[in-house]
Amino acid sequence: MLILELGILLLVLIIFIIAKTGIYTMFPKCMIKEVLKIECPTCGATRCVTNFVMGNLKESFFYHPFFFITILYLITANIVYITNAFRKKNILVWMYPTYKFWIVWAIAFIIFSVVKIFMQIKL
Repeated sequence: MLILELGILLLVLIIFIIAKTGIYTMFPKCMIKEVLKIECPTCGATRCVTNFVMGNLKESFFYHPFFFITILYLITANIVYITNAFRKKNILVWMYPTYKFWIVWAIAFIIFSVVKIFMQIKL
């Protein structure tokens, strides 16, 4: 698990470098947004993550609230995991993501996506 934790830190460092240099502006545009003229469920996720890593939390939240909340949860769960790795008695183990967590997360993401799409469609 220590290797996984180091991998996560390396990934955050890479995202920070990408955000700082502005390389993410060269990423391809969203095909759904280009063709259908509506944002897909993940539109704004890249901007959310890069703003989060840069410390612009308010902008990060407004680009994609669902990803922002997920990032905060995963950071908190990661801190709890690292803390428990050095303690004899584990604390807050209910925060660890299990398969039930991912099922609830997927359902919440689907609901978020449907609401986001319906808010953009003008009936």
